[in-house]
Amino acid sequence: MTKKILVGNDLVHIPRFERSLQVGNFIQKIFHPNEILYCEKKVLQKSSSYAARYAAKEAFSKALGTGLYAKGVAFTDIWIENEESGRPFLNIAENIKILLKELNIDDFDISLSHHIDYAMATVILFRN
Repeated sequence: MTKKILVGNDLVHIPRFERSLQVGNFIQKIFHPNEILYCEKKVLQKSSSYAARYAAKEAFSKALGTGLYAKGVAFTDIWIENEESGRPFLNIAENIKILLKELNIDDFDISLSHHIDYAMATVILFRN
């Protein structure tokens, strides 16, 4: 049986996003502690790393079809880490795992990219 593929994309303008990073506790409200640790280690690409991860959260919610905060999906319930090779992978909180099971989504993948002024992410969800 063929799996249905659900796709979400998002593009972030990094200079505009940098201003958000300076506002109050924006970083703590949006990013998982593991993402913060990763991005804060980046000297030259801190903003672009944050922007790509933000795009990933948006792309995930678009692929899911719920948007963020609907059905209990929060920014910090979705986070990106990296394999030793640098390849990003998507982590989700338990409440998201339950939602994916209800929606018959059994696997997912992610791709991130950033260059100069833009960061983007694509998320693919696989449904039985």
